[in-house]
Amino acid sequence: MSIAKKYSYWVNSGKYTAIWKFSTLFMNVITFMMLTRVLGPDEFGVWGLFTLISSVVEMARTALIRNAYIRFSNQSTEDEQPGLQWAAFIINLAISGVLGIIFLLSGYPVIHWLNSPSLAIILQWYALSIILSAVFAHFEMILNAKLHFQGVCWMYVIRQAPLLLIAGASFMFNYKLSPTELSLMYLLSVMAGLLIGYKYVFHYLYRRFSSGKKWYLPVFHFGKHVFGTNISAQLFRGTDNFLTFKFLGSATSAFYSACLRIGNLVDLPSQVFGDLLFPKVAKVNDSDTGSIKYMYERTVGAILVFSIPALTILVLFPTPILYVLAGKEFIVAAPILRITAFFGFVLPFVKQFGTVMDATGNPDINFRVMLTAFVVNIFTNLAGIYYLGVQGAAIGTCTTYLLLFVFIHVLLKRKFGIKWTNTFISCFQLYEELFRAFKVQCKKMITR
Repeated sequence: MSIAKKYSYWVNSGKYTAIWKFSTLFMNVITFMMLTRVLGPDEFGVWGLFTLISSVVEMARTALIRNAYIRFSNQSTEDEQPGLQWAAFIINLAISGVLGIIFLLSGYPVIHWLNSPSLAIILQWYALSIILSAVFAHFEMILNAKLHFQGVCWMYVIRQAPLLLIAGASFMFNYKLSPTELSLMYLLSVMAGLLIGYKYVFHYLYRRFSSGKKWYLPVFHFGKHVFGTNISAQLFRGTDNFLTFKFLGSATSAFYSACLRIGNLVDLPSQVFGDLLFPKVAKVNDSDTGSIKYMYERTVGAILVFSIPALTILVLFPTPILYVLAGKEFIVAAPILRITAFFGFVLPFVKQFGTVMDATGNPDINFRVMLTAFVVNIFTNLAGIYYLGVQGAAIGTCTTYLLLFVFIHVLLKRKFGIKWTNTFISCFQLYEELFRAFKVQCKKMITR
C-alpha cells in the first residue's frame, strides 16, 4: 500500500488544514516582522499582550460550544440538527455579549493595574470585534463538524490578509499605527473572514429558528469543562507573558513575546493534526482503547516528524532567527528563545492529550489537569522572575511543562494504555516511510 493511500484521510483532509496553518503562519510571520520594526519594543509589547488576550478569550469561548457541537453533531439524527445548531449559536452569542460588556468597562482596571492606556483603548474597541467573531466561530464550528476543512482554511487565510496588508502599508510608508488603528485593523480582519465563511457554510445553515431546548444543558455541561480547560490552558500559556509585562515592563515583555511567537512555529503541526484528530476520535467508542491508543501515538509521532527538525534549528541558531524575524533590537533575547523552543517539544503531547480526553467524553479530567498546571505555572514563574528575571519566566514555564508531561502520560497509560515511547517509534517509522517514498519517486524520475 502506498503512503498516500495508507494515510488518505490525513492527506486529503490535512492538505487544507496545512494550507490554512502554513499560509496564516507565513502571513503572521511577515506581519510580525513589519510590526516589530514599525511599533518598536514598547508598543509591540502592548500589541503582543492584546493578541494573547484575544486568543485566550476567543479560544475559551469557542471551546464552550465547539467540541460539544462536533461530538453531538456526529451522534445525533438529522431531525435533531437544527435545534443543536441554534442552541450552539445562542450560547455563543450570549457569552460574546457578556464579554463585550466586560471589555467596554475594562479601561480603568487595565490602566491602573498594567499602566497601559494604549492597551485599554485596544480592548475597548475589541468589544465590537468579539461580537463579530462569535458569528465567525459559529461558521467555523459547523464546517469542522462537516469535515469541510477547505472552508475553514479560506476563512482563516482571508481573515489574516487585511492584517498583513495594513501592516505592510505602515511599514512601507514608515507610519506608526495608533491603538485605534490597530483595533480597526483587527475588526476588519474578522469581518473579511466572516464573509468568506458565509459562502462555504450557506448550505449547512438552518435558517428557520429552532429553540433546541433539549440541547442547552447537554452542550453547556459538556462544554463547561472544555471551556474551563481552554481558559486554564490559555492562561497557563500566557502566565509568563502577563507576569513579564506586569513586573518587567512592556519592552521586556516584547522580547519575551517575540520568542514565544517564534517558538510557536514548532507547534504548528500539532495544530494541524489536532483539528483532524478530534472528529475522528469523536466517532470512536470510548471502550475501544486500542483505536484511541493507535491514533494518539501515530498522531503525536507524525507531529514530531516536523517539530524535531524545527526545534533543532531554533536551539542552534536563535540569534540569526531573531535578527531576521524581529530585527536587531530583539537579538538580546536569544537565550530566552533557546528555552522557549523546548515548549514546542512538549506541546504536541499536551494538546493531543486534551483532544483525546475531550473527544472521548472526559473533558472534566482535561479541565482539572490544565487548571492545576496553570496554578503551578504561576508559582514557578514568580519564583523564576524573582531570582533570574526574564529568563526565569522561561525556565519556570519549562519546569511546569516537564511536570505536566510526566503527569499526563501516567493518566494516558492507565486509561488507554498509551506509551509516550511509542510516539517516538511512530515518528521514526514515518521517517522511514517518507524516505522509502522519496526513493521510489527518485527512481521513477531517473527511469523516465
